Amino acid sequence: MRNIALIGFMGAGKSTVAELLAEKLGATLVETDMEVLRLSGFPSVNSIFDTEGEEYFRAVEQEAIREAVRKGNCVISCGGGVINSVDNIKVLKGNAYIVFLHASFDAIKKRLKGTDTRPLFRQEEKATLLYAYRLPLYEKSADVVINTDSKKPEEVVKLILEKFRPTNAN
Repeated sequence: MRNIALIGFMGAGKSTVAELLAEKLGATLVETDMEVLRLSGFPSVNSIFDTEGEEYFRAVEQEAIREAVRKGNCVISCGGGVINSVDNIKVLKGNAYIVFLHASFDAIKKRLKGTDTRPLFRQEEKATLLYAYRLPLYEKSADVVINTDSKKPEEVVKLILEKFRPTNAN
């Protein structure tokens, strides 16, 4: 099976959908943020941003993306900023179907309310600008776009499977 990479803004549902999709396909689940933690030795994404900064995080993220696509038969849940790197998108495009899980900013705000694990969502005004900046990059990078605002994760998985019809899907 060709890898499937899920992209989208934080809170769009990438992790939840990726877990269900990997299970359905019998594929390996790769959470790039978790891989960044493994590769960097840091305990959290916040600690990376606070100690080393976003540039360091993005460099390690690029390494995590390259490792993931080499494995094959993976569902890759990408961090929200993966689209900031042209190299990341080239690597993903050459080795995966890219699915943009699109959620409105209002839906994201509701989903992330009360969490403090998203360093780039600490200030809503900045997060709004970041969302507006990234939206066209997600759309440009994606092979398919699925809106997750009013869909349950299981519905999103079904739509992904319908789009790509992998031969080993149950």
